[in-house]
This record gives sequence, structure tokens and C-alpha cells, in this order.
Amino acid sequence: MSYDAIQGSLDVSLPRHQKPSFLAVGYMVLLGDTVRGIFFPTLWPLVSSFGGTRAAQGVVVAAFSMGRVLVSPSYGAYSTKHGYRKILVFAHCLIVLGALLYTRVWNVPSLVCAQLILGFGCGTLGVTRAYFAESVPRDQRTVWLGRVTAAQYCGLTCTSFLGSLLARTGERLEKDASLAWLNISPLTCSAYAVLLMALVALLLLQAPSFYDFVPADRQAGATVAREDGVQTDDDRAHFRLVVVGLVLNIITKGSIGCYETLGVSYAQANLKMDGPTVGYYVAACGVLGVAFLLSFKQLGRLFDDVELILYGIGVMVLSCLLMVRKFSEDIIGDDDHDVDAFAAWLTAIVGMYGIGYPIGHTAVIGWFSKAMKHRPQGMLMGLFASAGSVARIVFPICSGVASDLWGPDVVFACLAALLGATLVILVVKRRAFREAIA
Repeated sequence: MSYDAIQGSLDVSLPRHQKPSFLAVGYMVLLGDTVRGIFFPTLWPLVSSFGGTRAAQGVVVAAFSMGRVLVSPSYGAYSTKHGYRKILVFAHCLIVLGALLYTRVWNVPSLVCAQLILGFGCGTLGVTRAYFAESVPRDQRTVWLGRVTAAQYCGLTCTSFLGSLLARTGERLEKDASLAWLNISPLTCSAYAVLLMALVALLLLQAPSFYDFVPADRQAGATVAREDGVQTDDDRAHFRLVVVGLVLNIITKGSIGCYETLGVSYAQANLKMDGPTVGYYVAACGVLGVAFLLSFKQLGRLFDDVELILYGIGVMVLSCLLMVRKFSEDIIGDDDHDVDAFAAWLTAIVGMYGIGYPIGHTAVIGWFSKAMKHRPQGMLMGLFASAGSVARIVFPICSGVASDLWGPDVVFACLAALLGATLVILVVKRRAFREAIA
């Protein structure tokens, strides 16, 4: 079954009273991953300024995801029973608190604490996805979830460019004696941007135009009907495939987490590139990724869901292999080693951030949503977001420690092997994956 077959028209008409709310919630999705992406160019310099290692950076990156995974299920449950406004207001107040702490961090533990609080504030991805899914007709959910993912990915990758610009701005503001009490520097300027964005989100949530509702009131009848059902062998087989979908989410999310931990610091340590410059390259790849995300209707005319997962993960495998120096030297031979290493790194991040991850992971979201079928969207999105956050905890920590012990080549080789094994299993079981969403 292709995306095009189930998406329908991209021209989705909304009631006028809902349009401001959709824009507001879309902005919150963007902010949720901007909090991660905007710090890419300056995170390693900040960690290293405190004497931290790559393993310490992995802990810092993982702290954000730890915050998300701890709160995502409870946020989803609360929004289902009590509506969306209150939980979103609470979460964005936490983002304000975390951003304020980030501007005053003094060592690695304080940075971990700031990231953890920011993670608590950004644990609303399941809530915001459910808001869209519950607000539009069922046959239009994939279209809107694709747009949500585009906003999310834009925040994750494209805002690295903003982080780089803010680092340059921080260099100038740091010299202004009148602003010394704000502790503005190239490493903290992005935190002030996050603070302002969170305050804007709070204003949007308090606006009279924001449309709030309680999903539990809408689902009451459907829930009773489902509770009367009897679990069948098909249900159990379906559940097993859903577990596989969560594993796919963990593997793809974990891969991008490893790139967050090692991809940027690799360029800074081995290619002697400064943080802002690396941020420009990552942001450019993010623009390419967003373009692919907004083109899923067109991609669906050529490939079905399972094929998109396969091709996306295949590109991710090649991207990881290119980060292994022995492999990249054989593929991209050049007398100038610096040019050789830069070409391999650039090709790898284009493949991962611009093509493989956005296509592969978004296809996994689409497949998983359809495989869940009648299950409540709030639970689906919360479960999926939690699984992805677990991956962003485990993979960055493991990759940071392994890189300190054996070097980044070993990490990327192992990641390529894991993704490659996943690819083989998908090829062998592709018929079962297609039947799960038939």
C-alpha cells in the first residue's frame, strides 16, 4: 500500500476556528526540537570548556532525551483526559526554567541538569502529534503527521544555522560591559533565543483563538466498543509487528543520536572546523531533509511504505560506513588527506541528515501509525515518542563511551552493522510488514 493511496488530497480544509490553533501547535513542535538543534554548534565547545570528554557530551545529549522519556507517557495520558492547553502551558514553563539555567551553567553536572529540565519541557511530541491526529479526518492523518514531522525535523537540523549565527552574535555581545550581568557569550546566546521562543508559545496558548478539547470525551463510545472485543490470533500477531515498529524507531532515532554526539565533534576535532561552520553544513542538510518530508505524497507514487523504510535505512548504512576512515579512504581516494576526510564527512551527513533519516524514520512513523489501526492516537504517539527518547538516551551514552575507548571508527562501524542487520531482516520480512498495514 503506498502513501499516495491513503493520503488523499493535500488540500485539507480546516474550520476557521482551528487554523490559529494548528499554527500554534505546529510552532510548538518546531520549538520542541529547536531546543535540541540550536545547541548543536556550541554544545561540544561548552562541554570541553568545562574539561568534559566525549563521554560527558554523550551524557549531556542523553539527559535531554531522559527528560522526554520520563514525562511523555504522563503528558499524553493527562492531555487525553483533561485537554491540551494546561499540559502544554506547564511544559513550556519548564522550557523557560531550563533555558534560564542553561545561561548560568558552570560545570558539566549543571549542564546535564539544564538539559534534563529542557527535556521535561520538550516531552510534548506525543501530545502535539495527537492534537493533529485527533483534529483532522482519519484519511488525512498521514498528511498532517508528515507536516508535523517536517516542522520537527526543521527544528532538529535547520536551526543549527540559527545556533551558528547566535554564536557569532554572542561573540560581539560578550564584549559589551553593560550586558555582563546577563552572561551572554557564544556558548549561551542560543539559550536566550530558546527562552524567548518559549515565552511566545505561552502567549499563543493563552490566546482566546487557541482551540482546546478533551479527546477522552470524543473517544468514550469507541472505547466501550473496543473493550467488548476479544483478542484474536491476528491481534497478537499485530502486536508483535507493533513491537518491531518500536524497535525500528529506536534504531533509526539512535542513529541520529550518535551523529549528534560524534558527527559534529568529529568535524571539530579531526577536520579543525569551528562549531558555527559545522552548524551551517548540518542546517543545509536539514533543508534537504525537510524538502523530502514535504514530498512524501510524490514519493508515495513511486514507492510503498516498506520500500521507503528500506531505502532510507540503506542510505543510513552507507552514511555510517563513510564515517569509518578505512572505508572512506577506499571509496574517496585523494592525495590530500584533509580533502579526502572532508568529502567523506560531508557525504555522510548529507546522506544521514538530508536523505536517509528523514525518509526512513518518517516512513517508520507512517507504517507504525497504520499498524496501530483502531488504537487511540494519544497512546500511540506517546509510546512512539518514548521509544525514540529511549534511543536518544542509550545510543549517545554508548557511542560517547565507546569513542573514548576505541575511537569513532569503531562506533560508526558498529552502527553500520546494526542498521545493516535491520535492513536484511526488513528485506526478508517485507511481506509481513506490508500485510500489517493492508
